[in-house]
Amino acid sequence: MNNTGADIAISALNKLTDQELAAMRAASRDGNRPLYEISSTRYHAYLTAKDEITKALADAVEERDGSNPFLPQRDEWVTMDMHTCDLCGRACSSPVYSVLLAYGGQAKAVTEVCADCMWRLKFQPVKTIPLDAYRLFEQWLSTRSDAEEE
Repeated sequence: MNNTGADIAISALNKLTDQELAAMRAASRDGNRPLYEISSTRYHAYLTAKDEITKALADAVEERDGSNPFLPQRDEWVTMDMHTCDLCGRACSSPVYSVLLAYGGQAKAVTEVCADCMWRLKFQPVKTIPLDAYRLFEQWLSTRSDAEEE
């Protein structure tokens, strides 16, 4: 169920709970015990249904967001700056990423890419390099710094 459908369902359940609450109050005021019990049962059933829909929506959001490492994690501080994603054109909040897209002999630098596009393009947030390559890099740095000191 999309958010619009869920909003419609929750709105309808809110109207039904209001009607049943009014029926419960009227039955209580009139002393009509059977009507009060029926209205109370429906009222609580509607509240339970609304809570289940809300919980399912929250679980769906956590499930979707949990699989995308580019989205901010729960309780992570982010800025409220709005950016336009250079790939999909949608407005997105921080964080945005800078990437270099290359294909064949062509390359394009993209400075604002949203987390959804990063996920769709299967970028990896962390790239590990082999230990040998790191040691070669350290040797190159040390020889470079030694040459600059002379």
